[in-house]
Parts: sequence; C-alpha cells; structure tokens
Amino acid sequence: MAEKKKKGLKVNKAIGEAIAKCYQDAQTKRPLAWSLLAGGNPLIEIAHAAGIQLVFPENYGAACSTKHASGRYCEIAEAHDYSSDLCSYCRNCFGYIFAQDAEPPQGGMPEPDLFLMTTNACVHYIKWFDSLRLMYNKPLVMVNTPRVMDKGRVEDYYLEHTVREIEGAIAEIERITNIKVTHEKLSEAVKLSDELNDYWREIIEMQKAVPAPMNLPDIGNVLFPVVGLRGTREGVELMKQTYTEVKQCVAEKRGAIEEEKHRLMFLNIPLWYNLRLAGYFAEKGACFPFMDYAFYVWPPVKMDPSRPIESLAAKALYGQLNEGPDAQIDNLIRDIKEFHIDGVVIHSDRSCKVMSLGLLDAARIIRETYHIPVLVFDLDHTDERVYSDAEFKNRVDAFLEMLE
Repeated sequence: MAEKKKKGLKVNKAIGEAIAKCYQDAQTKRPLAWSLLAGGNPLIEIAHAAGIQLVFPENYGAACSTKHASGRYCEIAEAHDYSSDLCSYCRNCFGYIFAQDAEPPQGGMPEPDLFLMTTNACVHYIKWFDSLRLMYNKPLVMVNTPRVMDKGRVEDYYLEHTVREIEGAIAEIERITNIKVTHEKLSEAVKLSDELNDYWREIIEMQKAVPAPMNLPDIGNVLFPVVGLRGTREGVELMKQTYTEVKQCVAEKRGAIEEEKHRLMFLNIPLWYNLRLAGYFAEKGACFPFMDYAFYVWPPVKMDPSRPIESLAAKALYGQLNEGPDAQIDNLIRDIKEFHIDGVVIHSDRSCKVMSLGLLDAARIIRETYHIPVLVFDLDHTDERVYSDAEFKNRVDAFLEMLE
C-alpha cells in the first residue's frame, strides 16, 4: 500500500516555537517556578498575573520523551531507589536532576525560586513536589482542593474552601516573591483564560466534523497553550490561530489525514516518544478526532473576570482527575456517538494509575453498548523502554482488520 501523506496543522510550528521559548525564558527570567500542569491548577493564571516565569515538570517529561531521553532518565531515577511503578513524568524529573547533563533537552529546567501545585491531580504529586522542595530548599505553594465524587455536583462549601485556599496561596506567593498580585492583574489573566477557553470549546466541537480537522499529534500539540499559557495573550493568540485554521479545514472538508475511513477514540496519555504512530493508523485510513486526556482533563470551563478567584476555584474543581470513573464512562458513552467513533484505543498506562482507573470497565461497557472494536494495550506514556514497535504494530493491524 502506498503511504498516505501525513498532514498537520500549520499552527503546530508556532506552538513548537512557544514551547522552545518557554524553556529559553526559563534560563534567564526570574522569579522562576516549577508548576504542576494537571488538575486545572489555578496557580498558573496567578503566576502569569505576577510575572512569574513557569516551567512544567510534566511537560518536560513529554519533551524529554520526544527526544528519547526519558528512558535513560527513568533508569537513573530507579538507580536512586525510585520505583518503576512511579509515574514516569516523576521518574523523568528526578532522573534529569540526578543526571546533571551538560546539554539536556530544551536546555533543561533551571533551579527554581518556588514550586506551585494543587492536590486534585494525581495522588503522588504531593510527595513529588514535597521531595523537590526538600532537594532544592525552596518554598512550595499548594492549593488543597477537595475531591468531587458526585457526578456534575460541586457543592458551595467545596467552592468556598477552594477560594480560601487560593487566597492563602496568593498571600504566600506575594510574601515569597515580594510581588503584589493585584485584582486588576488577576482579572486580566482570568479574562485571557476565558478567551482561550472559548476557542478551546469551539475547537473541541469542530472535532465532531467528518472528516476530522485534527489528528492525535495536533491535539497533543495544542495542549501546551491550553494548559501552560492560560492567562496570557500569547496563549490566546495561539488558540485563535488554531481555531481559525481548524474552522477553515471544516469549511473546506479537509481532514487531518488524506482519506478518513475510520474515526477512533484514544483514551489516556499518548505515547509521547512515538506520536508518529498516528501516522501508522493514518496509512490505514484511521484518524483520532478524540483524546480524553485533552478534552476531559482540561475542559473549557467558563470564567468570570469580575470574580477571578471564584472562577479559578471553579476551574480547579472540574475535570476528569477530580471525578469518579462512573462520570468518565458516562461521558465516553455520550461522546462516542457525538464524535462518530467506530473504534476505541485504550492505553492502560503502567505508571499512570489515576488515568488508567476504570478503563478496563470502560472497554467492557463500550463493547456492550456499541459493539465496536476496542484495543487495550499496556505501555507507558514517557518511559519508552517498555515499548516494542513490532509487537505494537501487530496488535494495531489485528485491531484495524476488525474495523473493515
């Protein structure tokens, strides 16, 4: 079979330049914070409002993985007694620190002035960031958010508690950095986040179009402005460019792949070290218009600039990482229909227990409800030592034959 041309959004180049700029700026700009990405971290907007330069250890894990450095970093971390069961983002981070490479990927993450995190992400993050605090002897600012276990129900006392946590975090950041986070600056950051979310909401909606305008690598790229550039004009402009290009693709019925025959749903974190695998699916006419890691973990929550702290509290309480598996499965059943999905690929991630929880139940329920093929594979999002290209492609081939 002749290889089909693999496409990509033009805006991907600008997003790649924005990622590189983030790490370049980290080499010189201060104050610098290492910040948690996952879980709708409200401290990202607050940091941007304060003029704090951010780098993100999870994103750095993905960046190292694309450069095929993460396997070595994970191995170094394990040599320092960090378990191979620990999240590979975390192992990559510690391995990078212990390696002390002269020329690490993207120039590395310089020693920070403080750490920023929220608790409604993965359960090990508290220990991860607390360990970093002890290693560097730098302050850790944390927003302690409650778990929302009732589907679609955020109680007022959850919001009130989170508002108090954010107010305390702002005071702590001001004390550490000697920078005043004014209401005006915070309102502007929330306004920019709301604009970004509006574009994100429309982009997700346009992924329902047939053919799909974005494939898995495109969705993975656009996650950086969605998450890391919230509260900035740069993030809004990148999302506006993405929205404009995606809208044009939909209007012209130009798909992300040359000939879309099958529409697949990807569940869990992608294999950052081999996003080109989407091209292997594309050669067989299969596209991924949907990825729960992007659409559910960072949903486009509506925000009100006139009530910035309350808006940030609401953002921190929504998303897949702060819901139970029942809510996730209900959402999947809805979106399989809305996104015209005819096959599901599930990554049962060896070192991401939170994102993998309930996925085997989801596979069973999806098969029973829609009678469509479901491929479940057991690998890792960052640590490529567990990956076999031949074995994986054999399983993909068998799965794709079931779609015919």
